[in-house]
Amino acid sequence: MHQPELTPQRSSYFNYQIHPFVQPPEMRGAAPRQPVVVVGAGPNGLLVALDLARNGARPIVIEAEAQVCGGSRAVAFTRRTLEIFEQVGASDALLDGALLWDKGRSFYRGHMVHALQVPGSIDDRFAPMTNQPQNVMEKVLLERAATMGIEVRWQTKVVGLESDHAGVHLQLDTPAGEYTLACDWLVACDGARSAVRRLQNLRFEGRAYTGRFAIIDFRVPLGAPTGRRCYFDPPWLPGYAVLLHKAPYGIWRLDYQVPDDVSDEEALDPARLRSHVQAHLDYIGADLPWEIEWVTLYKPNTLSLARYNHGRVLYCGDAAHLLPVFGVRGVNTGVQDGNNLSWKLASVIRGIASPAILDTYTEERLADAQQICFEAARSTRMMAPPSRGFRILRDAVLQLSVRNEFTRPLLHWRTSRPIDYAESALTTVDATERRFAAGPRPGAPARNVCVDPEASPRTWLFDVFGPGFQVLAFGSDESMLQAVSADVAALRADGIPIRIVQIRRAHDTRSCVSADAVMTDSLGRIFSAWGVTEGAVYVLRPDQHVAARWTDDAATRVSAVVRKALCRDAPLERQPNQPSEALA
Repeated sequence: MHQPELTPQRSSYFNYQIHPFVQPPEMRGAAPRQPVVVVGAGPNGLLVALDLARNGARPIVIEAEAQVCGGSRAVAFTRRTLEIFEQVGASDALLDGALLWDKGRSFYRGHMVHALQVPGSIDDRFAPMTNQPQNVMEKVLLERAATMGIEVRWQTKVVGLESDHAGVHLQLDTPAGEYTLACDWLVACDGARSAVRRLQNLRFEGRAYTGRFAIIDFRVPLGAPTGRRCYFDPPWLPGYAVLLHKAPYGIWRLDYQVPDDVSDEEALDPARLRSHVQAHLDYIGADLPWEIEWVTLYKPNTLSLARYNHGRVLYCGDAAHLLPVFGVRGVNTGVQDGNNLSWKLASVIRGIASPAILDTYTEERLADAQQICFEAARSTRMMAPPSRGFRILRDAVLQLSVRNEFTRPLLHWRTSRPIDYAESALTTVDATERRFAAGPRPGAPARNVCVDPEASPRTWLFDVFGPGFQVLAFGSDESMLQAVSADVAALRADGIPIRIVQIRRAHDTRSCVSADAVMTDSLGRIFSAWGVTEGAVYVLRPDQHVAARWTDDAATRVSAVVRKALCRDAPLERQPNQPSEALA
């Protein structure tokens, strides 16, 4: 029988709770078939669960452990990740106690050789980067899941899996014995050591680096501002790179490469860890008391499955790919995976999209992972040169960068960024596309806009977005509004969740009677940022990427765009629609 660790982990800032095993109905003789099961209650699994529920398909979550993760782990989150958390109602709680930042600096032998400013603007509701420990993040997502009625089955380990064209049967081990759980769809979010991936005998492709990095969370009253600091060739670790990050709750993170001749056991030796922390504090001139909070080792791999959908089983986050954390790519990439997958799978479950849409999950996200692997490999070679030749090149760049500007861009650490699905089969490029001089293009994520930066409180464009497709109708052109309304009514009659958001100028008092929300663009900032004139229309997918846009034409395209985005030309898998409070 499965026996997870039941002793709460120790932390100076986080109160670990043991989540009890609750006997499920399957162990009492019932055999309900679930529409969708998510394996893994980490950040990606919980995000997928919340986003599925938001889109009308409430899942069950399976988690082998009895408590959330240990230590800070994924501590830095991008603006796009916060925007996705906002979609599922978790952003405000995640920001409580968080640290915000937008700068990074790299040093070589005491000289600053690179300074990075992460772009941001007054229209961004969230900072470019947000630091919050992963254990806190998981607690926030669990609390949100509870409010949405999502069941999490703790202390439940996947030990067997059978999948065919009709569904999946899971063999689950618990403290009370084993049972079988049947479901139509399975989403594997069970991390780098995915049991689901192992049971399906799937293998990663790509490059596994031999270099290892140690992470030490330690408590110290260091008053330096939040930001990423990279130190190349410090005197206490010559020839290697060291990262220093400020986390909330008085915690700092030291992240450094472990020399090849040091074993894992030696690398985690408490005396060695303490000497490294003290040596770095001495190096930066911080004569302060400190104590170690948590430690771990990791390898910066660039690996991925060849496909993320395998019949009725889909893979997300670290279960699908392993990416170096340099540039905060790990969990942030997984969050975008989940946001992409959830609306598509929910649409299939509700019978409004063809299962063929799940092929586009692999197509869209694999392209992103491949690009990230390319960029991350460059960052990894700079942080941890894999050969003598790369080390000579890296050191030459560092030496030149002390006094020369032209080599410094080579030290850019290439942060995680939102992906553009311009080439996706779900994206429509209209004949009027050339008329747009600005705004998010087809395939790009929607762009938030602050309606009036001087107002208090501020209002944002995303405030009026909701679940499902969004049709942004700019202005009050009567023929445009009538055409949009007719298409939306027909789509709704077919069970497709879709909303109309009318955006009008300050002098315009005409409202679309069928609009779900009306926003007055008092200063014209939305019209400008989205590159539109009166009569323009944008259609957004449920993950808030642009499906299509057009302008200066009364002919409606909403129905065709949405049906294409749902792969409606392929056969549907008809199932009874499942009502959701989130869509009510």
